[in-house]
Parts: sequence; structure tokens; C-alpha cells
Amino acid sequence: MEADIEFVAPCQREIDGYVENNVTVYAYSFDYFPKSPIFEEERKTFTLFGKEPVTILRKDQPLKDRKLEAFHGLDHAFIFTRGYSSNFEIRPFTKEDENMAKILTNMVTNFAKNGDPSTKRFNWPPFSRNTTTEYVSINLPPKIIQGELHWPHPKFWNVEAELISRHVSERDITDPDADLTNEERVQLSAYRRAWWALWLLVAVLAIITWGIVIYAVISKGNKPSNKPYDNIVIAR
Repeated sequence: MEADIEFVAPCQREIDGYVENNVTVYAYSFDYFPKSPIFEEERKTFTLFGKEPVTILRKDQPLKDRKLEAFHGLDHAFIFTRGYSSNFEIRPFTKEDENMAKILTNMVTNFAKNGDPSTKRFNWPPFSRNTTTEYVSINLPPKIIQGELHWPHPKFWNVEAELISRHVSERDITDPDADLTNEERVQLSAYRRAWWALWLLVAVLAIITWGIVIYAVISKGNKPSNKPYDNIVIAR
């Protein structure tokens, strides 16, 4: 659902805007997924371990009960590279992956040169509202899909959700946390408890510190060496 909201629906809205202004658009969905594992690399800085960033390496591969699908940005690893992108790498890069890279690179090159991503073996039709609405599913082999990108998800978020939002009044929203899921509510509650626990810890440490300081001052004042002498005789 997150991908539909952030990528698919806005992409379809942008396509519609170009087509309405008579701009030729070639729409596609990159649906190829490699059989080799995908190693994602992320660099984070933790103050606990110093200023140097820590590299976190995660391995993504299909499971028996879960089939992985192409994600946003996966096509970057097949354009002018051998399975490498800015934050992930496909290892090993198989012959199927190389064929996918050749097809995609050829399409991108043709579009940059001629304004048409079609190849000798594949005719890529432009997206149109006047004729049959089509887009290309880039896979092995590429194929033409009728309809909008990942229909009906874009239509729901671009049309239905907008109509629903118009009928929602701001005064009906009394609880700022009303739109949170149960998991988000649990996380928010945990953050709040952690925040109060932190302040409680700071208060306890402050009380202990001031107690130690006051005790040290009082103890020092009660030492005999710090009391004035009244029995000293001075010879004159």
C-alpha cells in the first residue's frame, strides 16, 4: 500500500497530466526480479559507537512462504551496471540478469536517441487515452499490459480517496491519533513512556548529585580544622 501511495498513484497522475497536454508518454512497470540474493547496504551513524558510520548489510532472498517482487529502484541495477546500484547489489549476476540488463539498456538508449524506447524485437506503444490504454511490463520477455499502471490501485488513490477526503470534515477529527494503526499506537505509547522514564532518570540523578554536593559541603564545614580557634595565647 505504501508503494501505491508514494509511487504508483503519483506516477499515473503524472502520466495523465502529460497525455492531457499532448506529450508522448511511454509507461512501464519494471517487474523482473533476479533469482540471486540482493545485498542491501546502509550506512548509519550511532553516537554510542563514535562519529564513524557503521555499515549494515542485509541479504534479501525469496523464502518458501514469501515470494519477493520487484521494488522501487530495482531497475537502476540493470542500467549500465552489472547488478549494482547506490545502496544494493545483486550477487551473483546471472546470464538472465545480463539479458535483462541488455534489453533495458537498449530501451533507455533508444529513448534517449530517438524518443522511442522500442527495439528491433519489441514495439513499445505510447500511453494514450484515445485508444486502448496500455503500458509495458519489463520482464523476460517484455509484454504489453492493457489498462493503467497496476490498476485499480491508482484509480482508488487518485479518484476514490480524493472524493472521500472531500466529505471528511475537519471538526470530525477530534483525536490527533485517530488515524494511527494499532502498531503505531503501541509504538507511540512506548515512545511516550520512554520519554517520561528519561526525565525521571534525569531528576533522580540530579537529586543524587545535589545530595552528594550538600553532604560534602556540610562534612567539610564540621571538620575541626575548619573551626575557629579560641584558646590560642599570644605572648607580648
